[in-house]
Amino acid sequence: MFQSEFTLDKRYFQECFDESVKMSQHHKPKYGLITFLISLGFLSHYLLNQAYLGNFLFLLAVLEGVAFYYKRPWWVARQMLSRASGSKVCLTIDEEGIKAENPYRAFYVKWQDIHQVVKTEQGIIIQQHRHNQYISHNVLNDEILDFIFSQTKK
Repeated sequence: MFQSEFTLDKRYFQECFDESVKMSQHHKPKYGLITFLISLGFLSHYLLNQAYLGNFLFLLAVLEGVAFYYKRPWWVARQMLSRASGSKVCLTIDEEGIKAENPYRAFYVKWQDIHQVVKTEQGIIIQQHRHNQYISHNVLNDEILDFIFSQTKK
């Protein structure tokens, strides 16, 4: 059985976002949507003489660009405002699975419920059916990483 503790601080949240976003479908800007909104804005503004609607569509395109640009700081800020921010997480890895708990939330994953474990530059991502969990290498050692990968290959 392996046990470790870590704190949910800003550095951890930033690392979690940076490593997890690579696995996400949403890591690229929606250029098609932005182009579509701008095209509709021009169409509304200049061809239909609906300046209000055209300006609204232009602003939606700008908002989509800004939302993508500030995705990381916005996500980290929301995590920092959560009540779990600053709390200690107790991580336990044993023959049954992986358990992480803090005073506000806990998750327990059995080995058979894990679809895949992906090694990243700074940690691992545990992929389940609907959820992913990130664990930093800072709280794991090589021996427990080998154990995790051996358990998920069964």
